Amino acid sequence: MTLEIIELILFIAGKTEYHSVSLNAIEIERDTDMSEKIENTYELRPLIEQIPEDWRYRIDEIAERYKKLYTALVYDIMAEQYGLPGRSMKPGIGPLERGERNGKLAGPAFPTRRCTTPSTDPKVHNIRLGLMASMCKGCVYVSDVQGNRNCGQFGEITATAMRAAGCVGAVIDGSTRDSDYLIAMGFPTFVRWCSPVEGLSRSMTVDYMNPIYVDGVDGMLLINPGDYIFADGDGVVVVPKDIVVPVLERAEKNFNDEKLSRCAMAEGMDPFEVYNKYGRF
Repeated sequence: MTLEIIELILFIAGKTEYHSVSLNAIEIERDTDMSEKIENTYELRPLIEQIPEDWRYRIDEIAERYKKLYTALVYDIMAEQYGLPGRSMKPGIGPLERGERNGKLAGPAFPTRRCTTPSTDPKVHNIRLGLMASMCKGCVYVSDVQGNRNCGQFGEITATAMRAAGCVGAVIDGSTRDSDYLIAMGFPTFVRWCSPVEGLSRSMTVDYMNPIYVDGVDGMLLINPGDYIFADGDGVVVVPKDIVVPVLERAEKNFNDEKLSRCAMAEGMDPFEVYNKYGRF
């Protein structure tokens, strides 16, 4: 573990409760004899301010309710009831491990963008401090890697720091490394592939908390800060932040109707009768 990563984790652990720390000048003690002042030119961009008021303070509750559903159902609600087809990332992205612990993820999107031309300028690298301090409890890190395929753009140390900042999982439109560690720590991570290659000299984050585009089922899919990420073994869907609650409520109703129709057919009821009674099967 590098000294810089240790410093980052310590910084986040001590500063993330309210996300109100000033990032203009941060004193980091390297040992008992010296300290280095890091000038950070990146502003705080709190995700919590981008989340609509009807669910801003219910993030945990909303996430638990979404995770009782499945992505195909939520996708259908958006396509059929809201005229929003294509709100899914392109097939091929999935969890490192299926199952309840690592195979489902729900929360407001914290979008970031990476580039493949890393800079040695310390002010550029210090963007990670602003990024971490701008997160909120329950958020999902989403990374647009600009099509980079030459390294792992995520890993266990980064996940550890993000968890300390309140993040509950990651969606990488690219790759990760340290996959066994991510699984063991129970940090749901959705990726397109894995790689053992380090990303420090090959890829870096250059922007955060601005809209990004990821590879979608119908082309490039826009993700805004606060849009809702819901992911399971089938893939990743993105719910526009202004309809997170009504989509959830409609999906819950359809989910319950499906359970009733499933039980009715299992007991021998004619499928046409089931459809007439419950409106779906």
